[in-house]
Amino acid sequence: MKKFIILIVFIILIVTEAFAGPFGIEFGMSLEQITQISRGSPQNVDGDWFIIIPPNEDVFFETYLIRIHQRYGVYFIRAISRVINTDQNGAELKEQFNTFAASLQRTYGNYLRSDTIIPGSNLTSPNQFMEALQREERELAAFWNRNERSRLPNDILEIIVIADASGFSINRGHIIVNYYGIQYDRIESH
Repeated sequence: MKKFIILIVFIILIVTEAFAGPFGIEFGMSLEQITQISRGSPQNVDGDWFIIIPPNEDVFFETYLIRIHQRYGVYFIRAISRVINTDQNGAELKEQFNTFAASLQRTYGNYLRSDTIIPGSNLTSPNQFMEALQREERELAAFWNRNERSRLPNDILEIIVIADASGFSINRGHIIVNYYGIQYDRIESH
């Protein structure tokens, strides 16, 4: 009997995790619902932006931000990684980016990868990767959306992962993942 109960609890946990949104947050949740599931109280940082500690926190990430619309609830989720120390050509940052993108690919399938230097940039050599990223003259990003035939749940419009250089040092960076809820365009167009 004890094994049966443990099996049932295990199945419930798996099913709950399978249907949970990013980090255990469902798009459309109200601020009250987020407050109930978060570890600690959401901290309002600007208008509809809140810093939270989600129920399914990932050790890779240090900061979680959500945007909550009064009518539509949560419509945007952002997670920012811990600082990634790297060299000038961004080897460690690129490695973490590739690892994270591969992880999302297993869940969401096809994606578009963009590793481009902005036209007109003079920062084109490999050892200038981080400086170009910091000056926004280079982009390293991955995009999951319906145009790429990604396997997105109905409530997710798009997922974008970017490599970002810290503003203070070209030897420090972050991976940022943005989840756009299906209501995102409707809300932002008003």
